[in-house]
Amino acid sequence: MSEHDQIGYGVDHGVATITFNRPEKLNALTPAMLQLFFTAVRRAAADPECRVIVITGAGRGFCAGLDLSVIGAGGTSNAPSTTEDVAPPQWGDDVGPDLSRFFSGGWNELITSRKPTIAAINGPAFGWGFILALHCDIRFAARSAVMNATFARLGVPAEKGSGWLLARLIGSARALDLLYSARRIDGVEAERLGIVNTVLEDDALGEHVTAYARQIASQSAPRALAAMKAQVWSALDDPYDVGFADADKEQDLCTRTEDFREGIASYREKRAPEFRGQ
Repeated sequence: MSEHDQIGYGVDHGVATITFNRPEKLNALTPAMLQLFFTAVRRAAADPECRVIVITGAGRGFCAGLDLSVIGAGGTSNAPSTTEDVAPPQWGDDVGPDLSRFFSGGWNELITSRKPTIAAINGPAFGWGFILALHCDIRFAARSAVMNATFARLGVPAEKGSGWLLARLIGSARALDLLYSARRIDGVEAERLGIVNTVLEDDALGEHVTAYARQIASQSAPRALAAMKAQVWSALDDPYDVGFADADKEQDLCTRTEDFREGIASYREKRAPEFRGQ
């Protein structure tokens, strides 16, 4: 398998699915593979056929984190740029605040994308794989999935924004428990802690995520989704009055769009909306 095959990309019914595809290594990441992943996220963000992005893994794993065999081989930094260069779309002044301040490098692609991102955690999600799932807006997990933040046992701090994300998802005490102990949790505990939205039986995960993502892609206005995503992520640090003012601004802008008129018309006519992102 070539490096370019280690990240899969496909779009169906408005949903772009990006797949870690190195199943013989539980989809452990090489630097080149990570860059291919970031490029795929940018591709989905710029793809007019895509309205929702789903991240998952091939085989029995989601992503086992960084392939530790690259350490000492110049592989943990200065990762090469591979595959086509797809420039990420800019937020602009008319769609929410600029979220790029939260993270550096390609790691912010999932958060700053205008489109909803969903992690379908079908198996082990360790280290950097766990962090990539945390960067998604929504997470679903198989019952047998296991995940952890491995860093304390490797002698490193909470990497790539994981401390920031975990504390905001589950509170500081629970976040520090997972970070200090580096213990593994299964899908059931991940749901109890609030890390994943829903845990599902292993054979039901894919079908559930596909149906959920397609529903959003077909029934929710793209511009409204983009504004909501920006509002929620920004609100993690903004005071209430700033969030309220941002919401009013976005409401005024959305009511001038074709999608708003289509949403009102479809509601009155009791039919499914046909949003065009305009």
